[in-house]
Amino acid sequence: MGKIVMAALVFIFVIPMSTSAATVKLLTWDLVDSGKHLDWDGSTKYQTSFDSGKNVWNGYKSGVIRKDSAYVIQDVSISDYSEKSNTGAVTSSGGTIKFNSYVMDTLSSTEKKNVAIHELGHALGLAHNTSSDVMYAYITTNTSLSDNDKASYNAAYNNY
Repeated sequence: MGKIVMAALVFIFVIPMSTSAATVKLLTWDLVDSGKHLDWDGSTKYQTSFDSGKNVWNGYKSGVIRKDSAYVIQDVSISDYSEKSNTGAVTSSGGTIKFNSYVMDTLSSTEKKNVAIHELGHALGLAHNTSSDVMYAYITTNTSLSDNDKASYNAAYNNY
């Protein structure tokens, strides 16, 4: 009887550990300052989407992304542009996030939120990942951080 119970307990504890590890994908740059903050300024007509994206990342690690103030140096500037392309937005290592109104104006509110979360992910140092992640290379309706997104953010945060 004792051997049967032990075998059952081992089986129960082994199953959760058999899940695959998350995939970490990072850029070679990020826009986070030495105080582990990403301070933004500027304006966009997609401010609601941007704020929603900020709230998703700050919901995982509180207070990292914050509005620039007179007391801190701006790390990233947000703005809009219009160009006939399939690109919803662009984040550059030079400290900008630019939303493409040509594409953004055609998207649902959920897709706009996905674009904002995704671009903020780049500013945080995350690279493209799989189709189930907000960091997927294409616009989707994913608006929740996946295990890959979280693992990548954790790794990036440890490097800031």
